[in-house]
Amino acid sequence: MTTSYPEVSDAELRAQYQKPDQAQAQKILRFILYVSPVLSYVDLVVLGVGTPFLLLLALRLGAMGYTWWILRKASHAAPFSPLEQHLFYWAALILISQLLSDFLSPATYLGHFYVDAWICMVSAIVLPIRAAYVKRLILPYLLAVVSLSLRKIFPNVAHQVIVLSVLLLSAYTGKAVAATMYKFRLKLLSAEFELQRKEITDPLTGVLNRREFLRVAEAELLRHSRLAKPLSLLIFDVDGLKQINAQFGAGSADMVLVEISKRMQRATRNYDCLARYGTEEFIVLLPEAEAAIASKVAQRAVHTIAAIPIPVSGKEVRVSANVGIASLRKDDNLTAMLLRAEDDLRRVRSATPILSEVSQDMVFA
Repeated sequence: MTTSYPEVSDAELRAQYQKPDQAQAQKILRFILYVSPVLSYVDLVVLGVGTPFLLLLALRLGAMGYTWWILRKASHAAPFSPLEQHLFYWAALILISQLLSDFLSPATYLGHFYVDAWICMVSAIVLPIRAAYVKRLILPYLLAVVSLSLRKIFPNVAHQVIVLSVLLLSAYTGKAVAATMYKFRLKLLSAEFELQRKEITDPLTGVLNRREFLRVAEAELLRHSRLAKPLSLLIFDVDGLKQINAQFGAGSADMVLVEISKRMQRATRNYDCLARYGTEEFIVLLPEAEAAIASKVAQRAVHTIAAIPIPVSGKEVRVSANVGIASLRKDDNLTAMLLRAEDDLRRVRSATPILSEVSQDMVFA
C-alpha cells in the first residue's frame, strides 16, 4: 500500500536543502580546483606550446580564479539564490573551456570524448542548481560535442556510432538520475513535514496539541516578560460532551469538537495560539493582550460556540462552554498562569448548573 503526503513547494524544498546544496557546491568547486592543473597539463601534451595552448591556459586560469572567488563566497552563510547564479555562470565557463580544448585538439585525438561523456552525465546529478539551469548548460554542450564528433577522424564508422551513442546515453542517464533524486527529495521532505505536523497537532481537530502549546507558550511568556508586554491565556471547557455521546452514539462528540475548534478559530485573532488542552478543553494563548482584551475574546468565543446549533446524527444540538482567564503578572511563569486559569474555570463551572443529560430544549429536530 502506497502512502501519499501533501507535496511541498519547490521553494520549500530549496530552502530546506540550502545547507546541503551549499556544501555540495563547495565540494565541486574544490574538485575543479584540483583537476584544472591536470587538464592544463593534458592540453599542453595534446596541443604543445603555442598560441592555442596559451589562449586555453588563460581561460582555464580565469576559471580557476572565479572558482576560488565563489568558493570563498560559498563558505559564508548567505541566501543560496545569488550563489546559484554564480554556479550557473561558473559551470558555463568551465564547459566553454572544455569545448575550446576539444575544438583545438587534433582531428585524430578522441580522448576528450571520455571527459565529455562524463560531464554530460555527472553535471545534471552533482550541480546543486535548478533543472532549468542544468538543461541550459548540458543541451548546448551536448549539441556542440555531437557536432564536433562529425568532424573527427575515427578508425571506423562503428567507433563513431559508439561515441555518439555513449554521449547521448550519458546525457539521458544524468537527466534521469537527477529527476529521480529530485522526486525522492520531494517525497522525503513531504513525509518529514507531514510527520512534524502530526507531531504537533491534535489528530481530531487539527489544532495544536497540548505539548506543542506548552512549548510555544513558554517561549512567548519569556519574550513578553522580557519586553514587559501583556499576555493572557484562556481555558475553555465544553459542556455536555459525554451526554452527547451517550444520547447520539459514539463519535458524535468528536463531530462537536471539530466544529467547536473551527468556531474558536473564527472567534480568536489570527496570531492567537489555539490548542486542544484536554478531552473536553481547549486553550488559547493571547499575545499582547491584557485582561480586558482577553475578556472580550473569551466572551466572543463563548457566544460563537453557543450561537448556532451543531448538526449531530440528523439533529441539531446547541453546545455551550465555560472559560477561565489568566493574565501575565510580574515574575510570573507558565505553571502559575495555567493554575490561575484553571481556578477561574472551576469558579465559573461551579456557578453553572451541571447537566446530567442533553436537555430537550438544547436539541432541535
